[in-house]
Amino acid sequence: MTMNSDWRVTGLSVLALLGAACGDSVDGGITATAGQSSTATDTDGGPGTTSQGSNSDGETNDQPTSTTAGSNSDSEGETTTGPGPGTTTDASTEGNTSTTDPGTSTDPGTTTEGTSTTTEGVDTTTTTTDTGTSTTNDTNDTNDTSDEECPLAQMHLPCDADSNEALHAIGLNCTSLGGQWTNNQNAVSVANATFQAAPPMLGKQSWQVAKSYGTFIDPNTNAPFWGSREGDKVLLISSGLLPPPNPQGAVIVPDGDVYNDVAIGGQWDTDTMPPPMTAVNGSPDPMGFTNCDGTNDCSNTIAAQWALGGGDAEDKMWFGFEVTSPAIANGQIADANGYTFDFAYFSAEFPEWVNTDYNDIFVVWQSSEDYTGNVTFINGQPLTVTALWPIDFQGECEFLDPNCQGGDQHLQGTGYIADGGATGWYKATGGVKPGETFSLTFAIFDMGDSTYDTTAILDNWSWDCEGCVPNEVDDCGIAPQ
Repeated sequence: MTMNSDWRVTGLSVLALLGAACGDSVDGGITATAGQSSTATDTDGGPGTTSQGSNSDGETNDQPTSTTAGSNSDSEGETTTGPGPGTTTDASTEGNTSTTDPGTSTDPGTTTEGTSTTTEGVDTTTTTTDTGTSTTNDTNDTNDTSDEECPLAQMHLPCDADSNEALHAIGLNCTSLGGQWTNNQNAVSVANATFQAAPPMLGKQSWQVAKSYGTFIDPNTNAPFWGSREGDKVLLISSGLLPPPNPQGAVIVPDGDVYNDVAIGGQWDTDTMPPPMTAVNGSPDPMGFTNCDGTNDCSNTIAAQWALGGGDAEDKMWFGFEVTSPAIANGQIADANGYTFDFAYFSAEFPEWVNTDYNDIFVVWQSSEDYTGNVTFINGQPLTVTALWPIDFQGECEFLDPNCQGGDQHLQGTGYIADGGATGWYKATGGVKPGETFSLTFAIFDMGDSTYDTTAILDNWSWDCEGCVPNEVDDCGIAPQ
């Protein structure tokens, strides 16, 4: 198959990594649910449950924010070491666990805060270089394909108010709950989901479902800045360790607790990319995206950054699934030519390890009829510490930088306020054919070391009516909100 990329940028901030079934995961659907034990079932779009460790059942607001809010995390601040080689996530839990029926995701201790509502808002095709700047919808632009004009996004019904399942948190697989989500017009069904994370340690783990991250409250919205962008919750994934949410649903990390070794050995520390990803260029064109081989990275964005880190991947965490895009021919209300999701990227490696071997990476990998490869790239590079620099929110300053004050308050409670920093929110957009089944894999991992943590916050996965073709337009990849 000729692999032409179909990725477009809209005006939000997102980060992610996609692909087919991963590693030692079972072939059946897997539901990663906070606070529950792991069970796999062989179903299409009705995952069972996979859990690592116990999460708190608290919840917080959706939306961004800017003063301090919420109580401090109850997690331990010490650096921990991972389990021995060969340990698998599916067999590991910590604390009390419970198993739910396949296709359901419940948390007995969760306090329900009423029916969630979508906060997707209106995306625009106007982009800015300042993450703090928002754009407005131009109703006179016939090329505007915001959610307001895409009925597939408008009909989306969030399902994470009463669920701590990882895919529910980002707006996926709500059909597994049945009830009002059985209609595939308002919910996105997935199949063959996989979830790979090292076993939890000391009550912390490499992923969490939460209402928000940190304590910074946006003065414009009076809501958490690192909060939900659809529904009630977000998904956090990390090459380090994250404490469970507090009673208000916020994951709050003690300052400086961003130096954790998640695993020692096993599939999480092998010097290969999580399957089906490769660090090999898939296009003969140095710029990528044309005449691709259908197996390797059509964007040609990963190989150089992988080499910069010496190919030494550590503390890997990844998940993936298959999904079929809506098509009018299949009875849906509109054709989906793409999808979008929101993300932000935090790392303890900013700024001192930029342009070095220590180059943590976040990848979303797509395998589809017309495109195979990384879909989260900026300026022709994947999402790494080096490629993303300079960042929006600096906790730590470069040596003798007179223009840096450090300690950016947006980083309160994330662990990175004095160590590292973060981007703002991004939105990524990928392209697909209406009616095709494709796979996405999200991954995050350390490069060159196993100590400096990198974290991504994900939310608001949604169908997009337009999509894009990277070799035909200049705005494919990601863009700040």
